[in-house]
Amino acid sequence: MSNTPHDWPDVNNSALYNMKKKCTLLCLILLQTCFLIHGQKGYKPGYIITNGFDTLRGSIKLKTNFENSEACEFIEGGIQMPKVYKPDDIRAYRIENSKYYVSKEVVIDSAKQKIFLEFLVKGIANLFYYKGQGKEYYFIEKDNVMTQLSNDVSMVTVKSMGVMGEYEETYSKNSNQYKRMLQYLFQQSPEVLKEIPNTLFDYRPLIKITKDYHNSVCKDNNCIDFTKSTKKSLYLEPYIGVIDSWMKLNTSKDKIQDIKPYIGLQLRLTPFKGYSMWNFLAGINFSSDKFEGVFSNSLNQWNLPYRVYTKYSILRVPLKIEYNLPVEKIQPFFSMGFGTIALLNSEYKVFRINGNTEDPEKSYMRRFQYSLSLGFGLRYKLSNDLYLYLKNEFEYRIPGANFGYILDQTKVYSDMINFGLGFKIK
Repeated sequence: MSNTPHDWPDVNNSALYNMKKKCTLLCLILLQTCFLIHGQKGYKPGYIITNGFDTLRGSIKLKTNFENSEACEFIEGGIQMPKVYKPDDIRAYRIENSKYYVSKEVVIDSAKQKIFLEFLVKGIANLFYYKGQGKEYYFIEKDNVMTQLSNDVSMVTVKSMGVMGEYEETYSKNSNQYKRMLQYLFQQSPEVLKEIPNTLFDYRPLIKITKDYHNSVCKDNNCIDFTKSTKKSLYLEPYIGVIDSWMKLNTSKDKIQDIKPYIGLQLRLTPFKGYSMWNFLAGINFSSDKFEGVFSNSLNQWNLPYRVYTKYSILRVPLKIEYNLPVEKIQPFFSMGFGTIALLNSEYKVFRINGNTEDPEKSYMRRFQYSLSLGFGLRYKLSNDLYLYLKNEFEYRIPGANFGYILDQTKVYSDMINFGLGFKIK
């Protein structure tokens, strides 16, 4: 088969390339502007309760669980300078629609200290939580006595007999101390005692059993659950966008560009432990690619160039984690992800160019590929349950297998810009 190089279309679309550069620059400008305008925010409405039982309203800095337990950064009314309160300075503070912290003296790792404990449940028995560095602590206060719940891990060595004689096995074992303590504290309720063996040492199960105990022994007053905002939230995000892609071959500096639209849908899960800035995303999106061009390379002993043609539809299934900065109205975020990709309706041709002739080269198009991605964007909150977002994402993908064929040597870099709407469904 013989073709001249000029029989193939030119894909160097400089106008579209410039459009992509402008869109990326716009995203960077928006992100920088957001940091400049909102960098000093990250505050939410709230109040503090002084040691004299006065309530002062203002704004409180939203931080990690550990930092929230160390200090409260508070801006009162129209005053712009924040003031930092330690557990000795105030009795409690509350971030509206989020968390409630009270100052308590407790023993942690054999050391007595005063810290802000997160108040989870108030009732016949009060439940508190403290997130240390690498460890979680729960406390139950009943009849004005504070009791720590623990489930420490210890290493146990057991001697056993085997074919080769006696040997030792070492394994970890949880103390389950918290179950015995719950049985003692909640002994007034036979119904709750039955739940304790199946209660996990975790945020939600301990909240549930504390509330169940109150409801079982107290019929006159309802307990107060301060963790309503700590439940999992699920959001649906449809989006549309543009993908600017470059296909390259290993051992070649040449690349081919293609720009296509794409459409997608993803689910966003906001974990329960409070305001957590980490989200998990899973979704699906659909696009297509068409690459045509010549690659000079060293994949064969004669260093002959290859002419490549590929055309296919792309079905992506990305899984991502996302970190959101604690900003009120316009929220920056960063993401990283891994994706599995199916190539549908693929067409492909590979020719080895030798002078003025082009000889067909045997190759295969792998139906599955894998990708890694990094992204950043801005989210504009219309309400607590509705928002718009703009995202710029960079993706790198390769074939799912490599058996030495030309198309197994391909790699694709993509710059993906998308705009979407998110709304709460659960």
